[in-house]
Amino acid sequence: MSLRPLHAVCLSLVLLGLAGSIYKIHFPPGPVADEAAYVMITQSLWHDHDLAYDHRDLQRAYQLWDQGPYGLILFTRDGGKSMFYGKPYAYSLAAVPFYAVFGAQGMVIFNMALWLAMLWAAWWFFRDQKGATGLFLGGFFFASAAFCYVFWIQPEVFNMACVFFPLLLWHHLRKKEVWSPRDLWLLAGAGALLAAAFVSKEPTVVLGAPIAVDLLWRRRWKGLAALAVPSLLGLVLLLGVQWKMTGTWSPYRDVQRRSFESDYPIESSKDLWQAYRGTSFGSWSGLGVETSGRMFLRNLEYFLIGRHTGLLPYFPFALFALGLYLVGPKDRSRHLLLLAVAGYCVVFLIIRPNNYHGGAGFLGNRYFASIYPALLFLPGRLSARRSLALPFAAAGLWTAAVVATPIQTITPEATFQAHVRMPAFQALPRELTLIGFGRIPGYSVRDWGQGAWVVPKENFFYMEPHPNGVWVRGGSRSEVTIVSPTPLAAIRFTAYSLSAENVLTLDGGEERVVVRFDTDAKRNGTPVEVKLDPVAKNLGFFPGAPEEHFYRLILTSTDGVMPARRDPTNQDFRYLGTFLDFTGGGM
Repeated sequence: MSLRPLHAVCLSLVLLGLAGSIYKIHFPPGPVADEAAYVMITQSLWHDHDLAYDHRDLQRAYQLWDQGPYGLILFTRDGGKSMFYGKPYAYSLAAVPFYAVFGAQGMVIFNMALWLAMLWAAWWFFRDQKGATGLFLGGFFFASAAFCYVFWIQPEVFNMACVFFPLLLWHHLRKKEVWSPRDLWLLAGAGALLAAAFVSKEPTVVLGAPIAVDLLWRRRWKGLAALAVPSLLGLVLLLGVQWKMTGTWSPYRDVQRRSFESDYPIESSKDLWQAYRGTSFGSWSGLGVETSGRMFLRNLEYFLIGRHTGLLPYFPFALFALGLYLVGPKDRSRHLLLLAVAGYCVVFLIIRPNNYHGGAGFLGNRYFASIYPALLFLPGRLSARRSLALPFAAAGLWTAAVVATPIQTITPEATFQAHVRMPAFQALPRELTLIGFGRIPGYSVRDWGQGAWVVPKENFFYMEPHPNGVWVRGGSRSEVTIVSPTPLAAIRFTAYSLSAENVLTLDGGEERVVVRFDTDAKRNGTPVEVKLDPVAKNLGFFPGAPEEHFYRLILTSTDGVMPARRDPTNQDFRYLGTFLDFTGGGM
């Protein structure tokens, strides 16, 4: 493949300009996921030269986000008298020069610069490969949810780079029989990057294991020392700075840690730490095996093809790279890399079965995104031609919809998951291990007398409580999951409708029921019973429950009425389709 310098310069200028001009800061409703902490750490390092949270930090946060640093994570060791940021500082430290020049938007530019550096380095590394290598690299880097994280002011792209460049250098040096002093210095730089990867996200360091094992196997003692010594020195330096500034070597361990969504320390007169004594919110400390055989197999399926977290819809070229590895030439380096990637993924499935995707602020699998570029080195050769149509087809069906809106889809309720409403995503399995209690945005859990109902927020008017039941939006299709501690043969309720054109269809797997509201009697209350077919069992939905049973119900309401359009004195602007009455008390 041929790449002229002008091509690289032009594409880089376009993408760097996009990173600098895209509307990110002040973006409603404010910071997403962990952005507040990382931006404020960068500001604190540059302006205050510390990692402490004080009134200056909060004032700067309000200058960026009207509603403050939503989702800010802090830790304390003295009940809130002194507070520090509850996230690692390695990414923020690396981004300080870009912040100093461009402000907070500079952190997006920093992410894009790292992304472009990985792209052009990969292009250089695979320059002698035959086949449609440029097309593969284009798909790998841009037809992937990983590209979306460029626009998130978080460390995912930084983590990718800290893993990618050591692996690229390792594969490059393996081809050389004799190493020069320059090569050893490059290995030293790779070791420093691995130290930064560990500080930023500890499990990513496992991707350095194949390099160390291979060097040991080949008895490259100087190379092993060149890698190990800077790794250890970098680790000591980074953790020492953390200790000096905060009194602890990790913001995750042996501390009291929590997030803040509305009330923020310093400005609030409340004791915001009192309810969280002895807790370490989101910490890796104390985690053990939290899965079961049943949960692990389910999560493995969701990890590969899940609607919200699967590799197929969000990282199709990762699966394609794995396929090229399986059918292509292999060597020890690629076997070791595969073991490291598999080990990294399995660790999350075992110790965080209800959070293997990276928490509520995620696109695809946030934890996997941190190591995604490593899979570029799995194939023995990138000789694919016609088979490239497969990952591109998957990208067209699923990934492109995510990449097209890399920041956030504007919806009545802020959510990263609006794309899953489309038929292509609905065809994939929904993650039953993650749907409960806010682990995936866009769903609400309600107890309506026959188990817990997990319903899509865009179709159920759950925020407007009614003593007898709930209104469902007209012209909508909803996939509902019902979870019960005891087996359910059927569900029963009374259905109401304001529209004579409305048709309610319920499919519980075991039975399909259709209600046509074509008479006054039906519209004023039709008893409904739907037999259910169980779809899963015991997946950790109810903590500590001896049993739990999962059922899937597809509910379709074809028409509705907006009361305010029919009655000028009515202020109800909801588009009301069907009312589900679970008590017999009426709507």
